[in-house]
Amino acid sequence: MLDNLSGGARIELDGLTKRYPGQDAPAVDNVSMDIPAGELVVFVGPSGCGKTTTMKMINRLIEPTSGSIRIGGRDVLAMPADGLRRHIGYVIQQTGLFPHLTIADNVALVPRLLRWPKAKTAARVEELLDLVGLDPSTFAGRYPSQLSGGQQQRVGVARALAADPPVMLMDEPFGATDPITRERLQNEFLRLQRELRKTIIFVTHDFEEALKLGDRIAVLRERSRIAQYDTPARILAAPADDYVAGFIGGDAALKRLALITVGDVAAADSTASGSDKLPRVDATASLRQALDTMVAHGVQEVACDQGVLTYAHVCAALRAAGPAMDGSGRTGAAETEETQSGAVRGAR
Repeated sequence: MLDNLSGGARIELDGLTKRYPGQDAPAVDNVSMDIPAGELVVFVGPSGCGKTTTMKMINRLIEPTSGSIRIGGRDVLAMPADGLRRHIGYVIQQTGLFPHLTIADNVALVPRLLRWPKAKTAARVEELLDLVGLDPSTFAGRYPSQLSGGQQQRVGVARALAADPPVMLMDEPFGATDPITRERLQNEFLRLQRELRKTIIFVTHDFEEALKLGDRIAVLRERSRIAQYDTPARILAAPADDYVAGFIGGDAALKRLALITVGDVAAADSTASGSDKLPRVDATASLRQALDTMVAHGVQEVACDQGVLTYAHVCAALRAAGPAMDGSGRTGAAETEETQSGAVRGAR
Protein backbone atom coordinates (compact mmCIF):
# COMPACT_ATOMS: atom_id res chain seq x y z
CA MET A 1 0.00 0.00 0.00
CA LEU A 2 1.05 3.68 0.18
CA ASP A 3 1.05 4.12 3.96
CA ASN A 4 4.84 4.40 4.40
CA LEU A 5 5.39 7.04 1.71
CA SER A 6 6.37 10.42 3.16
CA GLY A 7 5.69 13.78 1.49
CA GLY A 8 4.62 13.53 -2.14
CA ALA A 9 5.01 10.54 -4.43
CA ARG A 10 5.73 10.30 -8.13
CA ILE A 11 2.77 9.28 -10.32
CA GLU A 12 3.35 7.46 -13.60
CA LEU A 13 0.56 6.91 -16.12
CA ASP A 14 1.38 4.64 -19.06
CA GLY A 15 -1.07 4.04 -21.90
CA LEU A 16 -4.06 4.72 -19.64
CA THR A 17 -7.29 4.01 -21.52
CA LYS A 18 -10.98 3.79 -20.61
CA ARG A 19 -13.59 2.29 -22.93
CA TYR A 20 -17.26 2.08 -22.04
CA PRO A 21 -19.45 -0.70 -23.48
CA GLY A 22 -21.41 0.33 -26.54
CA GLN A 23 -19.15 3.29 -27.41
CA ASP A 24 -16.92 3.20 -30.46
CA ALA A 25 -14.38 5.74 -29.20
CA PRO A 26 -12.63 5.50 -25.82
CA ALA A 27 -13.49 8.09 -23.17
CA VAL A 28 -9.78 8.30 -22.35
CA ASP A 29 -7.31 7.30 -25.02
CA ASN A 30 -3.78 6.09 -24.28
CA VAL A 31 -2.67 8.75 -21.76
CA SER A 32 0.97 8.62 -20.65
CA MET A 33 2.30 11.13 -18.15
CA ASP A 34 5.00 11.44 -15.48
CA ILE A 35 4.04 13.63 -12.50
CA PRO A 36 7.01 14.47 -10.24
CA ALA A 37 6.73 13.98 -6.50
CA GLY A 38 5.59 17.05 -4.61
CA GLU A 39 4.25 18.93 -7.62
CA LEU A 40 0.76 20.25 -8.30
CA VAL A 41 -0.31 19.32 -11.83
CA VAL A 42 -3.48 20.83 -13.28
CA PHE A 43 -5.61 19.03 -15.86
CA VAL A 44 -7.37 21.72 -17.91
CA GLY A 45 -9.64 21.25 -20.88
CA PRO A 46 -13.22 21.70 -22.10
CA SER A 47 -16.15 19.99 -20.42
CA GLY A 48 -16.43 16.36 -21.42
CA CYS A 49 -12.83 15.97 -22.56
CA GLY A 50 -12.11 13.19 -20.04
CA LYS A 51 -10.04 15.03 -17.44
CA THR A 52 -12.14 13.90 -14.45
CA THR A 53 -12.34 10.34 -15.80
CA THR A 54 -8.55 10.27 -16.05
CA MET A 55 -8.19 11.53 -12.49
CA LYS A 56 -10.73 9.03 -11.12
CA MET A 57 -8.79 6.13 -12.63
CA ILE A 58 -5.84 7.05 -10.41
CA ASN A 59 -7.77 6.18 -7.23
CA ARG A 60 -9.83 3.59 -9.13
CA LEU A 61 -13.21 5.16 -8.63
CA ILE A 62 -13.25 4.31 -12.34
CA GLU A 63 -11.39 1.16 -13.35
CA PRO A 64 -9.15 1.58 -16.42
CA THR A 65 -9.69 -0.68 -19.42
CA SER A 66 -5.96 -0.87 -20.09
CA GLY A 67 -2.67 0.76 -19.21
CA SER A 68 -0.81 1.09 -15.92
CA ILE A 69 -0.69 3.46 -12.95
CA ARG A 70 2.22 3.61 -10.52
CA ILE A 71 2.46 5.74 -7.39
CA GLY A 72 5.85 5.87 -5.72
CA GLY A 73 6.90 3.00 -8.01
CA ARG A 74 4.04 0.78 -6.81
CA ASP A 75 1.45 -0.77 -9.10
CA VAL A 76 -1.89 0.78 -8.19
CA LEU A 77 -3.90 -1.84 -10.12
CA ALA A 78 -2.43 -4.61 -7.96
CA MET A 79 -3.70 -3.01 -4.73
CA PRO A 80 -7.14 -3.49 -3.12
CA ALA A 81 -9.18 -0.52 -4.35
CA ASP A 82 -10.69 0.39 -0.96
CA GLY A 83 -7.31 0.34 0.76
CA LEU A 84 -5.80 2.44 -2.03
CA ARG A 85 -8.44 5.16 -1.64
CA ARG A 86 -7.77 5.47 2.08
CA HIS A 87 -4.23 6.57 1.20
CA ILE A 88 -5.17 9.09 -1.51
CA GLY A 89 -6.80 12.39 -0.54
CA TYR A 90 -9.88 13.31 -2.54
CA VAL A 91 -11.62 16.70 -2.72
CA ILE A 92 -14.67 17.43 -4.88
CA GLN A 93 -16.60 20.56 -5.79
CA GLN A 94 -19.52 20.05 -3.39
CA THR A 95 -17.20 18.97 -0.50
CA GLY A 96 -18.97 15.62 0.03
CA LEU A 97 -19.20 16.16 3.79
CA PHE A 98 -21.57 13.89 5.70
CA PRO A 99 -24.35 16.17 7.00
CA HIS A 100 -25.10 13.99 10.06
CA LEU A 101 -21.49 14.05 11.29
CA THR A 102 -19.80 16.91 13.12
CA ILE A 103 -16.85 18.67 11.50
CA ALA A 104 -14.46 16.75 13.76
CA ASP A 105 -16.06 13.43 12.83
CA ASN A 106 -15.93 14.26 9.12
CA VAL A 107 -12.20 15.01 9.32
CA ALA A 108 -11.57 11.91 11.45
CA LEU A 109 -13.32 9.55 9.04
CA VAL A 110 -10.31 8.04 7.25
CA PRO A 111 -8.03 7.80 10.32
CA ARG A 112 -10.79 5.84 12.05
CA LEU A 113 -11.12 3.53 9.05
CA LEU A 114 -7.37 2.99 9.31
CA ARG A 115 -7.84 2.21 13.03
CA TRP A 116 -5.70 5.03 14.34
CA PRO A 117 -5.65 5.36 18.15
CA LYS A 118 -8.29 7.79 19.44
CA ALA A 119 -5.74 10.20 20.89
CA LYS A 120 -3.76 10.31 17.63
CA THR A 121 -6.95 10.89 15.62
CA ALA A 122 -8.14 13.70 17.92
CA ALA A 123 -4.75 15.41 17.75
CA ARG A 124 -4.71 15.13 13.95
CA VAL A 125 -8.20 16.64 13.66
CA GLU A 126 -7.20 19.61 15.81
CA GLU A 127 -3.95 20.07 13.88
CA LEU A 128 -5.70 20.08 10.51
CA LEU A 129 -8.51 22.43 11.51
CA ASP A 130 -5.83 24.85 12.70
CA LEU A 131 -3.95 24.34 9.44
CA VAL A 132 -6.94 25.31 7.29
CA GLY A 133 -7.80 28.31 9.46
CA LEU A 134 -10.76 26.93 11.45
CA ASP A 135 -10.49 27.23 15.24
CA PRO A 136 -11.11 23.71 16.61
CA SER A 137 -12.77 25.05 19.75
CA THR A 138 -15.31 26.86 17.56
CA PHE A 139 -15.84 24.52 14.61
CA ALA A 140 -15.10 20.93 15.70
CA GLY A 141 -18.55 20.37 17.20
CA ARG A 142 -20.54 22.07 14.44
CA TYR A 143 -22.30 20.37 11.54
CA PRO A 144 -21.68 21.14 7.83
CA SER A 145 -24.99 23.02 7.51
CA GLN A 146 -23.74 25.50 10.12
CA LEU A 147 -20.73 26.50 7.98
CA SER A 148 -20.42 28.76 4.95
CA GLY A 149 -19.52 27.30 1.58
CA GLY A 150 -15.91 28.42 1.93
CA GLN A 151 -15.64 26.93 5.42
CA GLN A 152 -17.08 23.64 4.19
CA GLN A 153 -14.48 23.56 1.41
CA ARG A 154 -11.72 24.04 3.99
CA VAL A 155 -13.10 21.08 5.93
CA GLY A 156 -13.07 19.05 2.71
CA VAL A 157 -9.36 19.81 2.26
CA ALA A 158 -8.68 18.96 5.93
CA ARG A 159 -10.46 15.62 5.55
CA ALA A 160 -8.45 14.81 2.42
CA LEU A 161 -5.23 15.47 4.37
CA ALA A 162 -6.29 13.57 7.49
CA ALA A 163 -4.31 10.37 6.92
CA ASP A 164 -1.30 12.32 5.56
CA PRO A 165 -1.61 10.87 2.03
CA PRO A 166 1.25 11.26 -0.46
CA VAL A 167 -1.22 12.05 -3.25
CA MET A 168 -4.31 14.27 -3.44
CA LEU A 169 -6.90 14.40 -6.21
CA MET A 170 -8.96 17.58 -6.47
CA ASP A 171 -11.92 17.83 -8.85
CA GLU A 172 -12.83 21.52 -9.35
CA PRO A 173 -12.85 22.00 -5.56
CA PHE A 174 -13.36 25.77 -5.64
CA GLY A 175 -15.70 25.94 -8.63
CA ALA A 176 -18.93 26.35 -6.65
CA THR A 177 -17.75 29.32 -4.55
CA ASP A 178 -18.11 33.04 -5.26
CA PRO A 179 -15.10 34.86 -6.80
CA ILE A 180 -13.89 36.45 -3.53
CA THR A 181 -14.11 33.19 -1.57
CA ARG A 182 -12.54 31.31 -4.46
CA GLU A 183 -9.49 33.58 -4.55
CA ARG A 184 -9.10 33.32 -0.78
CA LEU A 185 -9.31 29.51 -0.91
CA GLN A 186 -6.78 29.38 -3.75
CA ASN A 187 -4.32 31.53 -1.78
CA GLU A 188 -4.77 29.44 1.35
CA PHE A 189 -4.33 26.24 -0.62
CA LEU A 190 -1.09 27.50 -2.17
CA ARG A 191 0.16 28.28 1.34
CA LEU A 192 -0.68 24.74 2.47
CA GLN A 193 1.02 23.20 -0.56
CA ARG A 194 4.20 25.18 0.08
CA GLU A 195 4.28 23.63 3.57
CA LEU A 196 3.21 20.08 2.73
CA ARG A 197 4.50 19.45 -0.83
CA LYS A 198 1.99 16.73 -1.64
CA THR A 199 1.65 15.40 -5.17
CA ILE A 200 -1.63 16.88 -6.38
CA ILE A 201 -3.72 16.42 -9.50
CA PHE A 202 -6.16 19.31 -9.80
CA VAL A 203 -8.94 19.33 -12.39
CA THR A 204 -10.38 22.61 -13.68
CA HIS A 205 -11.79 24.15 -16.86
CA ASP A 206 -10.50 27.59 -15.76
CA PHE A 207 -7.14 28.35 -17.39
CA GLU A 208 -6.52 31.34 -15.07
CA GLU A 209 -6.87 29.00 -12.08
CA ALA A 210 -4.49 26.53 -13.72
CA LEU A 211 -1.88 29.27 -14.19
CA LYS A 212 -2.17 30.41 -10.59
CA LEU A 213 -2.01 27.00 -8.93
CA GLY A 214 -0.07 24.66 -11.17
CA ASP A 215 3.60 23.74 -11.11
CA ARG A 216 2.75 22.13 -14.45
CA ILE A 217 -0.34 22.18 -16.63
CA ALA A 218 -1.66 19.41 -18.87
CA VAL A 219 -3.86 20.94 -21.57
CA LEU A 220 -6.16 18.13 -22.69
CA ARG A 221 -8.04 17.59 -25.92
CA GLU A 222 -11.00 15.23 -26.34
CA ARG A 223 -10.45 11.80 -24.80
CA SER A 224 -7.75 13.30 -22.57
CA ARG A 225 -5.20 13.43 -25.36
CA ILE A 226 -2.41 15.71 -24.22
CA ALA A 227 -2.05 18.85 -26.32
CA GLN A 228 0.76 20.25 -24.14
CA TYR A 229 2.24 19.31 -20.77
CA ASP A 230 4.65 21.89 -19.38
CA THR A 231 5.16 24.67 -16.84
CA PRO A 232 2.77 27.64 -16.95
CA ALA A 233 5.57 29.98 -18.06
CA ARG A 234 6.59 27.78 -21.00
CA ILE A 235 3.02 27.21 -22.13
CA LEU A 236 2.39 30.96 -22.14
CA ALA A 237 5.67 31.70 -23.93
CA ALA A 238 5.35 28.94 -26.53
CA PRO A 239 1.91 27.33 -26.92
CA ALA A 240 2.20 24.05 -28.82
CA ASP A 241 -0.53 24.89 -31.35
CA ASP A 242 -3.65 26.95 -32.00
CA TYR A 243 -5.70 24.76 -29.65
CA VAL A 244 -3.45 25.61 -26.70
CA ALA A 245 -3.22 29.25 -27.79
CA GLY A 246 -7.02 29.38 -27.70
CA PHE A 247 -6.94 28.61 -23.97
CA ILE A 248 -4.40 31.36 -23.39
CA GLY A 249 -6.34 34.02 -25.26
CA GLY A 250 -4.99 37.35 -26.48
CA ASP A 251 -3.52 38.58 -23.19
CA ALA A 252 -0.62 36.15 -22.83
CA ALA A 253 1.77 38.92 -21.76
CA LEU A 254 -0.44 39.92 -18.82
CA LYS A 255 -0.83 36.29 -17.82
CA ARG A 256 2.96 35.88 -17.87
CA LEU A 257 3.33 38.94 -15.65
CA ALA A 258 1.10 37.21 -13.11
CA LEU A 259 3.77 34.47 -12.77
CA ILE A 260 6.57 36.88 -11.81
CA THR A 261 6.65 38.53 -8.38
CA VAL A 262 7.95 41.99 -7.60
CA GLY A 263 10.60 40.34 -5.41
CA ASP A 264 11.89 38.43 -8.46
CA VAL A 265 12.92 41.67 -10.19
CA ALA A 266 16.48 42.54 -9.23
CA ALA A 267 16.72 45.79 -11.21
CA ALA A 268 14.93 48.38 -9.10
CA ASP A 269 15.92 52.04 -8.74
CA SER A 270 16.63 52.53 -5.04
CA THR A 271 18.01 56.07 -5.49
CA ALA A 272 14.92 57.74 -6.90
CA SER A 273 13.61 60.62 -4.84
CA GLY A 274 10.01 60.94 -3.72
CA SER A 275 9.46 57.18 -3.46
CA ASP A 276 7.58 57.74 -0.20
CA LYS A 277 4.82 59.46 -2.21
CA LEU A 278 4.39 56.59 -4.67
CA PRO A 279 1.78 53.82 -4.34
CA ARG A 280 3.38 50.78 -2.75
CA VAL A 281 3.31 47.09 -3.68
CA ASP A 282 4.51 44.15 -1.62
CA ALA A 283 7.42 41.97 -2.72
CA THR A 284 5.04 39.00 -2.99
CA ALA A 285 2.74 40.86 -5.40
CA SER A 286 2.89 39.84 -9.05
CA LEU A 287 4.13 42.18 -11.76
CA ARG A 288 0.59 42.11 -13.14
CA GLN A 289 -0.63 43.51 -9.80
CA ALA A 290 2.15 46.11 -9.90
CA LEU A 291 1.09 47.13 -13.41
CA ASP A 292 -2.54 47.33 -12.27
CA THR A 293 -1.42 49.65 -9.46
CA MET A 294 0.43 51.89 -11.92
CA VAL A 295 -2.62 52.15 -14.18
CA ALA A 296 -4.99 52.78 -11.26
CA HIS A 297 -2.83 55.66 -9.96
CA GLY A 298 -1.81 57.04 -13.37
CA VAL A 299 1.92 56.56 -12.74
CA GLN A 300 4.76 54.58 -14.31
CA GLU A 301 6.50 53.58 -11.09
CA VAL A 302 5.62 52.15 -7.69
CA ALA A 303 7.49 51.80 -4.41
CA CYS A 304 8.57 48.33 -3.31
CA ASP A 305 11.00 46.74 -0.87
CA GLN A 306 13.89 47.13 -3.35
CA GLY A 307 13.19 50.83 -3.85
CA VAL A 308 11.23 51.89 -6.93
CA LEU A 309 9.86 49.55 -9.55
CA THR A 310 9.33 51.26 -12.90
CA TYR A 311 7.27 50.34 -15.93
CA ALA A 312 10.56 49.81 -17.79
CA HIS A 313 11.55 47.20 -15.20
CA VAL A 314 8.26 45.37 -15.76
CA CYS A 315 8.86 45.29 -19.52
CA ALA A 316 12.46 44.14 -19.04
CA ALA A 317 11.34 41.30 -16.76
CA LEU A 318 8.80 40.21 -19.35
CA ARG A 319 11.43 40.21 -22.11
CA ALA A 320 13.85 38.25 -19.91
CA ALA A 321 11.19 35.58 -19.36
CA GLY A 322 11.03 34.89 -23.11
CA PRO A 323 9.11 36.08 -26.18
CA ALA A 324 5.46 36.91 -25.70
CA MET A 325 3.01 35.09 -27.93
CA ASP A 326 -0.30 36.40 -29.20
CA GLY A 327 -3.38 34.24 -29.66
CA SER A 328 -2.24 33.03 -33.09
CA GLY A 329 1.12 31.83 -31.74
CA ARG A 330 3.07 34.76 -33.20
CA THR A 331 5.62 36.71 -31.18
CA GLY A 332 4.12 39.99 -30.04
CA ALA A 333 6.37 41.41 -27.30
CA ALA A 334 6.96 44.78 -28.96
CA GLU A 335 3.30 45.31 -29.75
CA THR A 336 2.24 44.30 -26.23
CA GLU A 337 4.78 46.61 -24.60
CA GLU A 338 3.67 49.55 -26.75
CA THR A 339 -0.01 48.88 -26.03
CA GLN A 340 0.53 48.59 -22.26
CA SER A 341 2.71 51.69 -22.19
CA GLY A 342 -0.04 53.61 -23.93
CA ALA A 343 -2.52 52.35 -21.36
CA VAL A 344 -0.33 53.64 -18.51
CA ARG A 345 0.26 57.00 -20.24
CA GLY A 346 -3.43 57.35 -21.01
CA ALA A 347 -4.32 56.95 -17.35
CA ARG A 348 -2.13 59.86 -16.32
